[in-house]
Amino acid sequence: MIPRIQFTNTGMIPPTRQELSNALWQMFRDAFGQDLNPDPRTPQGQLVTSLTAALVDNNDSMIELGNQLDPRYATGVWQEALGAIYFINRRVETSSVVMLSFIGLPGVVIPDGFIVIDDAGNEWATNGQATVDAGGSATVEAYCLTPGPIYAAPLTITTFKQTIEDLDRVENPAAAAPGSDEESRVDFELRRAASVAKNSKNMNNSVYGAVADISGVIDAFVIDNPTDNTITVGETNYSMIRNSLLVSVVGGNNQEIAKQILIKGGTGCSFVGNTDVVYFDTDSGNAFPPEYLVTFLRPTHITTYFRILVADITAVSFVALSAAKQSIIDQFISGENRARIAGTVIASAFMCSIDRNIRPIKIEVSTDGTTWEDYITFGVDQFPVTSLANISVEQV
Repeated sequence: MIPRIQFTNTGMIPPTRQELSNALWQMFRDAFGQDLNPDPRTPQGQLVTSLTAALVDNNDSMIELGNQLDPRYATGVWQEALGAIYFINRRVETSSVVMLSFIGLPGVVIPDGFIVIDDAGNEWATNGQATVDAGGSATVEAYCLTPGPIYAAPLTITTFKQTIEDLDRVENPAAAAPGSDEESRVDFELRRAASVAKNSKNMNNSVYGAVADISGVIDAFVIDNPTDNTITVGETNYSMIRNSLLVSVVGGNNQEIAKQILIKGGTGCSFVGNTDVVYFDTDSGNAFPPEYLVTFLRPTHITTYFRILVADITAVSFVALSAAKQSIIDQFISGENRARIAGTVIASAFMCSIDRNIRPIKIEVSTDGTTWEDYITFGVDQFPVTSLANISVEQV
């Protein structure tokens, strides 16, 4: 009798390769005689070896199928099917996002969709309208018109595609937050786990689930102030008036974000942030749809520096240096160590992916390139970004 997979309360337990081989040999002896030669070089030996391998492979496939029903391990279309239970879909081709600083005469209006160009020739379009303030500057989020992980180091987006009278220049003080060709398995699972309340209303998780599912959104953070007093939240002590809702978002269309905040957060609270959007509730069916002013927060992009300390920098090749820097970038933009609004960047968390051949001793992080820390916690109004130019390798 060939032993079968056991289905237990702790999972599936397959028979070992040896148990399968022994069972097959017993079947062959029962059929062909007890004196059957067990030498693996014989025809029957080859058959037992091949059949054992086929049974092991079949059992492995059964276990893999079982794992696809667990959201912690599911991949591909199986993971997407589990996500569909919560009405969320895997993101594809997310655009990179950057904060632009425009300099010009006060009162100059920068229209929604205004295009600027980086040093590599990539075009970036403003996400919403902005007006130059009395100080002569305006800050607005922009997204790359080429979807995917497009990188832009600080001060590399400086060219107007078309000019606007009295608008002098544009630059990106911090690196762009790279998009992605497709949401990874880890990122999709992290978002699914945080979005199980998407189909509910009037809870922070309800708003997060809906906003995080908007096309183009790279990150989101939601917190409320249910008290009758003004409070401060997060590392930067961001102020929230009484009975208010704060939604901090990187990427995504302003109108769609405002719509989901209104639907999921409700109309009975105040909103906090730096971006005002007038939303018309056309779904109401009224000839004159009601109008709502929704406010949310576009966080400041904070340049994050990394310093890899090594024992002997002369022994580190250029290829190894480049690979070490890229490994930090890859972890910074995707996975459990990815940069988050109001999150904590822990330097040591990036150590495991670095090639041991460069003999790394320690990794440190900084927001100014001068003061180095083991970790940095960011505020609700901050989103950490980095680039290869912000990563250095130094000898102790």
